Amino acid sequence: MSRSATPLQKSLVDVDSEFCKGCSLCVVSCPQRNLKLSESFNRLGFHPAEFHYHGEKGDCTACGICYWVCPDFAIAEVRRVRR
Repeated sequence: MSRSATPLQKSLVDVDSEFCKGCSLCVVSCPQRNLKLSESFNRLGFHPAEFHYHGEKGDCTACGICYWVCPDFAIAEVRRVRR
């Protein structure tokens, strides 16, 4: 690979489903719609948020909005990784 070529990158959001109370603040604030509430329950009986790289409006850009709006620190990390 030449030095001028940029490696492909992918964004990842790490949601800790056991801390999530299903408030959906991250779901409504995501500009690409990469988060949705799960149909399954966590151990506390809430529907936790789930992350999907390919959202309704496009791929995750790792903007971090979901991280900042989460009141329970259930979104542990937003990062870009090289493929």
